[in-house]
Amino acid sequence: MSTTYLPLLLAGIAVVLGLISVVLFYKVVIAPRKAEPSSQQAPTHSPTSSAEQAEIPSYQRQPKTTSKQGKKPTQQCLFVMFDTPSQAINQALGEMLAAKNAFYEAELGAFHLPPGPQGYPIMLASATSPGKLPPLHKEHKEGEHTPVQGVSILIRFLNTRKVSRNPEDLITFTHEVAALGGKILDAKRKPITEESLAAMYREGE
Repeated sequence: MSTTYLPLLLAGIAVVLGLISVVLFYKVVIAPRKAEPSSQQAPTHSPTSSAEQAEIPSYQRQPKTTSKQGKKPTQQCLFVMFDTPSQAINQALGEMLAAKNAFYEAELGAFHLPPGPQGYPIMLASATSPGKLPPLHKEHKEGEHTPVQGVSILIRFLNTRKVSRNPEDLITFTHEVAALGGKILDAKRKPITEESLAAMYREGE
């Protein structure tokens, strides 16, 4: 080979290597940079499409929130505070509860009366600390239980339309307890008035 063609051969090889470098640079550097904007602009999709959501069992779906909240059971309450608490009132109250077949719940220290003519139960609890009534319906020694200062009498129910218009069971029983020697107070512990009694009929309407 003549020495005249050697520089030309080397120049040709350099040109070829340069073209190869340009091609590699384009594929490795330029092309990926052009692909990034298009991928960023692609719309994002939620993990599950509407079609996929329809296939999810109802018990696994998130509950929908609504503006309407479930109504809590209506509760009506009256109080009887005894003028002169005594063992005699304890005994009379215990006899009354026994005659009405009241169930004593020791854990709460409260009595549950069976549903009356209006069809809802009544609960009798202590109106003062420590908040529990003794088992007055059972026979006990005189002076065994501290005289009851007062009681709370309440009804709790779900069917407000049926019961709130007919609170006679609550009112009648409260008057029976007050007849033992006490005063009737409303839910705010204020002396009962005819307006307070009328409001009990309107509650839940």
